[in-house]
Amino acid sequence: MERSLTRKENTSPLACFELALNHAGRCFHTRVVIVIHFSLSVKQYAQTETCPGRALKLPERCPHPDCQAANSLIRWGTYHRWACTATEAYRLCIQRVRCRLCGRTHSLLPDFLHPYRHYVLKLLHRVIWLYLIVGLGFGRLMNQLPETGPAPETVREWVRAFAYGAGHLLLAALTRFLLQMAPQTELPDPAPPHLARSRQVQHSQRLTQAHTFWQLAEQVYAQVKERQPRLAFSVGQLFPFLLHWLQSQQLPPRFFWSPTLSTTPEQPF
Repeated sequence: MERSLTRKENTSPLACFELALNHAGRCFHTRVVIVIHFSLSVKQYAQTETCPGRALKLPERCPHPDCQAANSLIRWGTYHRWACTATEAYRLCIQRVRCRLCGRTHSLLPDFLHPYRHYVLKLLHRVIWLYLIVGLGFGRLMNQLPETGPAPETVREWVRAFAYGAGHLLLAALTRFLLQMAPQTELPDPAPPHLARSRQVQHSQRLTQAHTFWQLAEQVYAQVKERQPRLAFSVGQLFPFLLHWLQSQQLPPRFFWSPTLSTTPEQPF
């Protein structure tokens, strides 16, 4: 039984969130990762002769919350990083930008990647979907991935980081946004019992919250699609969409947060 809540020619995932291109949002570091839409695959990005970032449109403002200067960003060299699928690894050229006013440098990250994660967002999405939504345990989940894919320890860390990031840090922010957009939104059904299999009570609670986050995120995506018919809409674009949504809310574009790192926030956004 669902429970009612009381409250309070571009087809990219960020078409409805133009501010996401202009404001990278609040961050906890001097440098800010700016997620930029890239419509092609990671392989096509890697095979481009010149750095694709040189052709990306610059955000209109410095993304650092202490600056936000308009029309202040200039291209400031490049660096390389790895991007891994389940079967291949690609060396990518990433564009740096610099604010002429505050002097801070930032990077333009294509939205097939998640900040501070080497594996592509599509693979992260598949793993979390198999565990959280389909209900596969880690053994059966690993059987769904190529042998050349991520190690079991890596997959476990992804699940834990998503449970903490999406469930603990971001669920409240997403719920507030959805209620403002659609006040009559109904809460999803209770989380399925397979999420209680963890022996750690706190982790089980975070998994339950992450499951609710996923379902509410799909509702946000559907609400935005209704308002923006030209928005590209598919299951595989949910995670890139969320990165841009976070930027539009002036939040760090991340929903995988490792709870063991000292730089990870403790309090929900």
